[in-house]
Amino acid sequence: MHPDISRLMALDRMVGFHRDAERYRRVRAASLHPSQPVRTAIQLRLSACREELERLAALSERPLQDDGDWLVADLDGVPVAAVSIEDGTTVYDPFRPTSQAVSLLRLRRKQVLATA
Repeated sequence: MHPDISRLMALDRMVGFHRDAERYRRVRAASLHPSQPVRTAIQLRLSACREELERLAALSERPLQDDGDWLVADLDGVPVAAVSIEDGTTVYDPFRPTSQAVSLLRLRRKQVLATA
């Protein structure tokens, strides 16, 4: 084989190694930085927050029927899910990850009903 061809093949292989190493470093650096924690708070609220409940009901396309007490889950200060204490109706924001918040709200509703 001609020496220039061997040299070009070796250079091409080295460039590939450098590219793969850089990609590996970027992926590793991204995985070492933990994501910011999401702050979750579940609060017992009265019907004073009716507009928030109506917004969640419109997003989840469910009717909002009673004016009773609701348990509301906030993610970073924004209401994302709510459960009615009286009948267990749930309304939530389908564009946010709310399945765990809804399950926590249902559990809290059971606790509130057990103490009443």
